[in-house]
Amino acid sequence: MKLFLYSSYLMSTEHSVALSNLVGKEPKDITFAAIDNATDVEQDAKDWVNESKDSLKVQGAQVEVVDLRQWQDNRIGLHEKLASKDVIWVCGGNGFYLRWILKETGADDIIRDLVGKGTVYAGWSAGAVMAGPTLQYFDSVEDLTVVPEVFFDALNLTNVVAIPHMDLREFAEGMKKIHQQLRQAGFATAPLTEAQALIIHGDEQQVI
Repeated sequence: MKLFLYSSYLMSTEHSVALSNLVGKEPKDITFAAIDNATDVEQDAKDWVNESKDSLKVQGAQVEVVDLRQWQDNRIGLHEKLASKDVIWVCGGNGFYLRWILKETGADDIIRDLVGKGTVYAGWSAGAVMAGPTLQYFDSVEDLTVVPEVFFDALNLTNVVAIPHMDLREFAEGMKKIHQQLRQAGFATAPLTEAQALIIHGDEQQVI
């Protein structure tokens, strides 16, 4: 299992090097399947979503957007598309909408299968949270009115809940409360600042 989970929508050079080491390829040789559907219901998200993808491309990576809405009736094709990439990269946005569309399209099971076979999962913000076991308590910072059906289970690729934006002014207070609630509920957590990333490689974990 190889996971790269971080807060900021911008991939720093340090993060790019660490992700490259996790993948085992030079940045210019890494192929990304970019899933940015978490922003389907976010207003004014286009600019920062494009910036987030550009932060990968500037490191030389090959990035292809995979819009799950276009694969809803073609799960075999979606599996083949995601399997053809080195990294499944999941963007931030509305985490509960993201969870819904992952389940609606079967992408959740596909991602679990591929990551179990060695594909790297990388996610930032909601995409980082999604790698853990639960979305419990994150509803306090999300708009659920735009979500067709609410699910609180996540992908469960790891038993650790990544908690992004611990030092981002508009989110810090809410994230600190969520962190406390998760800890009290018995979950393992990894609070992350905007500059940090959690790297999981098998049984090894590291925050950089």
